[in-house]
Amino acid sequence: MDLLDLAIYVLPPYVVAVFLFGVAYRLSRYVFLWKRKPSAPRRQKSFASLLVGLVKTFLDPLIIAAQKRKGDFIGGLIALHIVGVIPLIFLLGQHVAMFSYWLPFYSLLKPFAIPTSITTGSQSFFTNVLPASSMSWTFVNTIWGPLTIILNGDLLAILAIIGVSYKFGDKIVRALHKLPHLRLGDFIDLFLLLAILVSGFLATHHLPSPDIATYRLVLGTHILLAETLVAYLPFSKFWHFVFGYWYGKLHEWYDIKFNRGSL
Repeated sequence: MDLLDLAIYVLPPYVVAVFLFGVAYRLSRYVFLWKRKPSAPRRQKSFASLLVGLVKTFLDPLIIAAQKRKGDFIGGLIALHIVGVIPLIFLLGQHVAMFSYWLPFYSLLKPFAIPTSITTGSQSFFTNVLPASSMSWTFVNTIWGPLTIILNGDLLAILAIIGVSYKFGDKIVRALHKLPHLRLGDFIDLFLLLAILVSGFLATHHLPSPDIATYRLVLGTHILLAETLVAYLPFSKFWHFVFGYWYGKLHEWYDIKFNRGSL
């Protein structure tokens, strides 16, 4: 059994178990350690006002970031999250095939899978069509049509790597200037994510060597790093995307805009 077999056939149940334990731990800390403070009497607001307030609660930090922290907005949110990591994780053809092996219902997303590049499809459910010009390669025909120019693994991986590198560099600059709110975990999170992206890119292109042993080693390393991140996720700062942002914003809306009527 090599590293690839270990990562695919042995470790997933343990990774899921650790992840679920971490989720339960984080949620239980909030439920059992949260102390309710006295609040002002609830102000009555119309349903439309509450709905607008809910939308603004989620949009306000994005608008502020776009206005005042353009580097974080472009490098962190757009390049890293929206354009890079999220579609790579959930829609890249290889990932759809792997997730479908573990979770059969995930195969419903096969029609929406994105190819490795605009000229090479890595899964059988992509159909190559000849280009209208005399170029020597073929384009990949996907449900995304012209958007495949953007929605392909190579471009998204590069954008994500740029985004992670920017965030990593930003943390280093902050550390050199001895700014507050920096933890060792911040660097571990970003380094782990960067290693996942780079190893995945190398495995996709059969680098640094095309022989099967090297390919299995690089791909196994990529999957193992990804599993490490999943298991570590509830204990890392990345958990803010699930808990700190979505739940936190819902709590902010309920406490400030719904309960206190501050709209």
